[in-house]
Amino acid sequence: MHAPAVAFRRATQSDLPAVQAIVGAALAEYGLRLLLESSDVDLTDVERHYDARGGCLELIEGPAGERLGVLGWRPAGETAELKKLYLTPAARGRGIGRLALDRTVARARAAGCSAVVLETAAVLSEANRLYTRYGFRPVRGRDAGSFARLSEECDLAYRLDLAIPM
Repeated sequence: MHAPAVAFRRATQSDLPAVQAIVGAALAEYGLRLLLESSDVDLTDVERHYDARGGCLELIEGPAGERLGVLGWRPAGETAELKKLYLTPAARGRGIGRLALDRTVARARAAGCSAVVLETAAVLSEANRLYTRYGFRPVRGRDAGSFARLSEECDLAYRLDLAIPM
């Protein structure tokens, strides 16, 4: 499969309604909802939750500027947190999720991180398959880094050690 033509564009405060709509729609497909007061608070202030922490929140766009998804990550000590990776239904199954993970891993390595961690919900089956196929492994406790304590909304944590190049 060849890489799809997509662009990753840094999100600004004015993009947050579109970002929230993409994430909210993806969650709703699985009976979940956007929780701006808790697990999705990072989608209320891009400067505070991403830029000031050395991370990045991006919109994933197609060749015609269509919005295909959201990618958000930030360093957290020796690990990087993959905070958001949501794709629209039209973007799924096209290799865009793998491109987003490649981008996150490259940026985490550049930031000097030794691992990427994330938390998610078991019900997000396609996302969980993507993570495990990519090489993430389920973890708990200290191995989960910043997600050693899972939020109420999420019941799984994954870790990808970066010592070995992908």
